Amino acid sequence: MNDTGPKLSSSAETNSATGPASGPRTTARQPDADRRRAAMGATGGTITEGRRPDAVDPPLGPRVSRRAAVRGFAAAGTAVALGAGFGRAVTVAQDATPAPPFDEVVQFGDDTYAFVGSGYISLFVVTDDGVFATDPSSEFDPTRADRYKAAIAAVTDQPVRYVVYSHSHADHATGGDVFADTATFVSHRNAVAEIAALDDARTPTPSVAFDDFLSLELGGTVVELHYAGRNHSDSSIVLLHQARRLLFAVDFIPVGALLYQDLQYAYPEEWIDSLRWIDENLDFDTLVPGHPPLPGTKENVSQVRGYLEDLIAAVRSAQDAGLADGSAEMVASVHADLEPAYGEWLNFEEWLPLNVEGLLRIWSERAATPAAGTPTA
Repeated sequence: MNDTGPKLSSSAETNSATGPASGPRTTARQPDADRRRAAMGATGGTITEGRRPDAVDPPLGPRVSRRAAVRGFAAAGTAVALGAGFGRAVTVAQDATPAPPFDEVVQFGDDTYAFVGSGYISLFVVTDDGVFATDPSSEFDPTRADRYKAAIAAVTDQPVRYVVYSHSHADHATGGDVFADTATFVSHRNAVAEIAALDDARTPTPSVAFDDFLSLELGGTVVELHYAGRNHSDSSIVLLHQARRLLFAVDFIPVGALLYQDLQYAYPEEWIDSLRWIDENLDFDTLVPGHPPLPGTKENVSQVRGYLEDLIAAVRSAQDAGLADGSAEMVASVHADLEPAYGEWLNFEEWLPLNVEGLLRIWSERAATPAAGTPTA
């Protein structure tokens, strides 16, 4: 085997795309796990993969991208509300290229930053041997990836060595081609085929994929990638920077906001389990989401879990009371149940009816799909 290319164990995955021919050394730092896998990365060092003892392989699905709509509360040009004492803004120089009127870089500690622009948030971590970057998020604003790259360059002259896709949805994955000359692209295994199916030159297919856990190191800085199960998608991962006690989690732990519209591609009950796993297994103080507002805290994990549990219970209660699925009466009943606890969340009035609609759709689709091994005729 060629020593300059990726060498992954049978539990890891590569595809025809390859990483850069040379780059930083990556060194294994393994947490406790029943199954551990070491894999040579395209950068010439080791990438450590593990599997949770309680992990269950999720079935692959045809999910490719979210609905083509930008979140209403996070449209381009919307200012970001920063919590007092969290992060500090860094001025980003802009060239003559037309851009939304508001981009910001928020710093968390000496090495960790969030680029906020066009209603999306991209985390990056700077080391002496290169940069860990995350979602380019440029489907709806093609200039965002270039501005993201410029924001990184305003902080450091180190090249981007890894681009970590949080999940496969096109609004977050699009735009990584601006880093393709120096970076290796990483995702959960379920995201690989879905990103490849986008067939978009702006969105490089991941060349390193994993199941449950992957540890990456650059310049002595370690970031951990964890798969907590299906939630907003079947490929969502989180990035944990333990040294900063910071978690980057996209689209399934919103901060003080309702879940996105009609829960497209979601797995509501498994979402609850995913949040419980994060709450019980990952230690962090600061939460950086994929959309404003930011930042959050670990408390947001239990808050979103509580919302999902309460939403499901309220819809079931409305059904038990004989209210027709999707009727105005059902929505009003669910609203009355949830408004006291969640009425102040962003988009509560606008998106609660859509959350109810999505939950009912998911249950209906599930009921119409035979369970594995069940005769169909």
